[in-house]
Amino acid sequence: MNPAQIGLLAEVGRAKVRIANPPTVAVLTTGNEIVPVDVVPGPGQIRNSNGPMLEAMVHQLGASVVSLGVARDEDDELAALIRRGLEADFLVLSGGVSAGVLDLVPGVLAKLGVRQVFHKVNLKPGKPIWFGVFSRENNTRTLVFGLPGNPVSSFVCFELSVRFAVSVLTGDIQPKQKMARLVQEHRPRGDRPTYWPAVFKDDGAGTIVSLLSWKGSGDLKTLADANCLAFFPGEERLYVAGEEIAVYLI
Repeated sequence: MNPAQIGLLAEVGRAKVRIANPPTVAVLTTGNEIVPVDVVPGPGQIRNSNGPMLEAMVHQLGASVVSLGVARDEDDELAALIRRGLEADFLVLSGGVSAGVLDLVPGVLAKLGVRQVFHKVNLKPGKPIWFGVFSRENNTRTLVFGLPGNPVSSFVCFELSVRFAVSVLTGDIQPKQKMARLVQEHRPRGDRPTYWPAVFKDDGAGTIVSLLSWKGSGDLKTLADANCLAFFPGEERLYVAGEEIAVYLI
C-alpha cells in the first residue's frame, strides 16, 4: 500500500485491514544440458538462463521465489524437486514438456497426482506449454505451469499465463495491451498467433511499434532489446506500414 492509502485508512478509522500474504512461486529448470551461470559450457551444454530470468519475473510480481535450481532428466531427481515445488502456491518448470525422449515432466507430474488441464496451445512461440493443478485434502492447491525450454518461449508463456494467474492473487491486474501503428510492413508465416519482440513508443503523433529482427525462440538477445510483443493473430497476409496492431507491453 502507498502512504496516501494508509493515511486514508487512518482517516476513516480503519485500524485493522485484511491482507493477503504474497504468493510463493517455485521455479525449477530441467535438462541434462543445463549448467550453472558461472560454468563454461562444454559440448552440447548451455548456461541456465531461464532460471534467473523466470525468478526475476516472479520478483517483479511481488511474489516470493522458491528457487529449486536445475533438475536432470531423470525421473527420481525430477520427482524429488517437483515434490518440493508442490508446497508452493505456484510451480513453474522450464523445459521437458515437448515430445522428445527426455521430455519427462508431464509423466512425472501425473505420477505425483497433478491433474493435467491442457498441454500445447496454438501459440508462437510457446506451443508446448503444459498446465495442471495439484489439489490437497485441505482444499488448498498448487497451480503448475510447464513452460518450454527455449528462453523466448518460456518468457512469452510466463507473460501470458503465469503473470496473470499470480496477479489474480496479488490483486495487481493491470492492462498490458495497447494499440500502435506498424513502422514497417510484415508478413507472418504459419497459422499460429504470434507474439513478436518489438519496440513500442510515442512519436508525438501517436504510438508506433517497430519490429525487431527476431530469429526465433532461442534468440534471447533480441528479446532483451524489446519493450513489447507485437501480436499477429495467425493469418498469412501482408501487414502494411502504418497499419494499427495490438501490442503487449513487457
